Amino acid sequence: MIYSIGFDIEVAIGLDVKASDNGWIMRTAHLEYETPAYSARHQWRNDCARCPKEDVALPSAKVPRLAGLKKVEGKPVDLLVHGRNIGDDAMLIVHLTDEGFELSDVVDMLSTSALYQQGEMVRRITGKSVRTVRRLLKEGKPVRLDPQQSVIAYQYALVLELAIEAFGGQPRAEAWMQNPSTYFHGRVPLELTRHPLGFQMVEQYLGQLIYGVYP
Repeated sequence: MIYSIGFDIEVAIGLDVKASDNGWIMRTAHLEYETPAYSARHQWRNDCARCPKEDVALPSAKVPRLAGLKKVEGKPVDLLVHGRNIGDDAMLIVHLTDEGFELSDVVDMLSTSALYQQGEMVRRITGKSVRTVRRLLKEGKPVRLDPQQSVIAYQYALVLELAIEAFGGQPRAEAWMQNPSTYFHGRVPLELTRHPLGFQMVEQYLGQLIYGVYP
């Protein structure tokens, strides 16, 4: 059985435990090992310490970007679903992704984030290059993402929205999304988000931070 001491330290019953510089040394009759036992709250502190409070200048290297977008006011998910009230209705989200999100609504969501306007992220979220997205917008014809790509777009919209709430602002949220997180064993949240299981892990972690649940 595991018990929590304070916020950050967990101790297994039946083990002789003492502090060390690297974490806790746990002893039994047959083994001795060190293990850092940190909670989600501890990881949040580390993540916050690495995330800037102010806007950070983007790299100056010339990379494809979906530049020239006028920022649309609103939360990422609200913009993606064109203002529909989805609440916690998972079946409605399934229906909307099966139907496919309008490219114009996806672009409105992208307009809220300089990070998401980078060429690689545009392709990851829309399944199309920056050049193709620009051409389709210029043509003005209705274009929908396919269901699979719509799911990915929803995942990125929700993670951005939750991260902004969890970290108290967009600069910190986007910095956290781009950097390795100790909670995810050095994996980058932005990379995990495109994978269905990785997205669930990121969503759960952010939910713990927002609602103060630290297992």
